[in-house]
Amino acid sequence: MELVNQVAGFFVTLRAFFSPTVTVEYPDAMRELAPRFRGAVALLPHPETGREKCVGCGLCPQICPVDAISIGVIEDDRQGADHTGDWKPFEHYYTKGLDPADPRARSLSFYYEISETRCMYCGLCVEVCPVEAIIMSHHFEMATTNRGTTIYNKDQLIDLGKTYMAELNERLDTQARAVGAAGVTQANE
Repeated sequence: MELVNQVAGFFVTLRAFFSPTVTVEYPDAMRELAPRFRGAVALLPHPETGREKCVGCGLCPQICPVDAISIGVIEDDRQGADHTGDWKPFEHYYTKGLDPADPRARSLSFYYEISETRCMYCGLCVEVCPVEAIIMSHHFEMATTNRGTTIYNKDQLIDLGKTYMAELNERLDTQARAVGAAGVTQANE
């Protein structure tokens, strides 16, 4: 009985030896990511202004189970610091009633950071966002020797969002062309 099992196992190995490989030679070739793949967190830019859509409600840091997201305002103590040109929509939440031209407002620096090494990619921040400003991008290649480079600021997050939207639009255009070509061939038949 053991000999029969060993011979059967040998034939399984022999059959697998001559079948085509399913291994993808990463990074030379990459597998197609699933549409619902959850990679690095990104901020979506506003379609008209190009700035972030975030309104600073503060829900994403509250719901994050691992405290990977931090947003807020800090005072820049450098001489002559002027951040009035940096004011963006979400920052007015933190300084309600404070005019951007106010001398005190000039020294305020605003930040939105996500630590991608802490993030567990659960998607709760995406679900809780009332203005759909946060997405889970398809960016997953974050290997580095410096842990500090995995803390993304709002500019890096917006760049990730722009990249993701460009890839998504390209994929949708490709699918639309494929559906259009399939419809033309069906109409010709």
